[in-house]
Amino acid sequence: MSKRKTLSMCYFLGRAFFLGFGFSVLLNISNKDSWICFLCGSILGLLFVYALSKIKENMKSLTLKDHLGKSKLFKIIILTIFFLFNVFIMSQLLFILETFASSFFLIHSPKFFILIPIVFLIYRITIKSWSTIGRISEIFMPLSLVIVIFSIIFLTTYGQIENFKPLFTESTFDFIKSTLYYASFSSAPFLLLLNAPLKDTKLVKGYILSTLSILLIGTLIIAVLGPNLIQIYRFPEYMILKKIKIFVFLEKIENIISITWILDVFMTLAISANNIRHTLPKKANAITFSSILLILYFFVIYLGEIYHIELQIYFILPIILGVFQIVILLLLWIYQITHKTKTQSS
Repeated sequence: MSKRKTLSMCYFLGRAFFLGFGFSVLLNISNKDSWICFLCGSILGLLFVYALSKIKENMKSLTLKDHLGKSKLFKIIILTIFFLFNVFIMSQLLFILETFASSFFLIHSPKFFILIPIVFLIYRITIKSWSTIGRISEIFMPLSLVIVIFSIIFLTTYGQIENFKPLFTESTFDFIKSTLYYASFSSAPFLLLLNAPLKDTKLVKGYILSTLSILLIGTLIIAVLGPNLIQIYRFPEYMILKKIKIFVFLEKIENIISITWILDVFMTLAISANNIRHTLPKKANAITFSSILLILYFFVIYLGEIYHIELQIYFILPIILGVFQIVILLLLWIYQITHKTKTQSS
């Protein structure tokens, strides 16, 4: 995995949970002060990604399973937690993608039909493993960046400084909560790279690029919609794209531009699915992996039927992601310390 492929994957991972629900949750907590929380959360997320890159540096270009070697206890515990983390991320992102597509693109299509091509594509990509995922992300990232820059340029004229005034109107608790949530949303998906054979383990540049785009878009949402509307819309980043007009005859530009958010989710799904496949036993791997994909598919369809309950889960999603972050990072740190001690003593 070259440096450019690593940078591309980092870019998509940091943005994945901000499709609709991420922005909606944060804006509901800290309102127009959210942009300050985004900025502070970026610093916290940066610290986590830096710590993760140090652990990944010790792993070199090995996958998680190869790095743990013959340490059976650590291998079982860490791989099990890592497997559950990837399954959890896949279920949530599939739900987000299905909700987004059924709300704006395929309004009259049955929900079970929307996810079929996504699941099939993910299965096909994982067969080719990391090289294909890296190549696809390398192709998609320039396209996404161009669209993001295009959106920012066109939307800037619709922003109003008054929408940010006055500052610091939210409570201290909400401010801290939103900051921690942002850090979790933006940095937790980087754990998925633990299993990737990376040549470049310095993930900080990728996080900065990713979080910078999120910070700019989040600030524009507040500037364009204002403190009242940002708490109403479920997909506020999509709603501001409706403002963009190119000539008189070009309509529905938002449907073209919003493909960037779909790419974020799709690439993260591909990476997490590949992790699931590689953490499974080699024996009957294809059958087991296919079964897991089918279970996730039907599970997400079921989540669509209990939508109001899933929404409540999503408000605690950053906490769940944060717990996974701390536990996995702590276990890997303990393993590396104990393994290093044993090596030195021997």
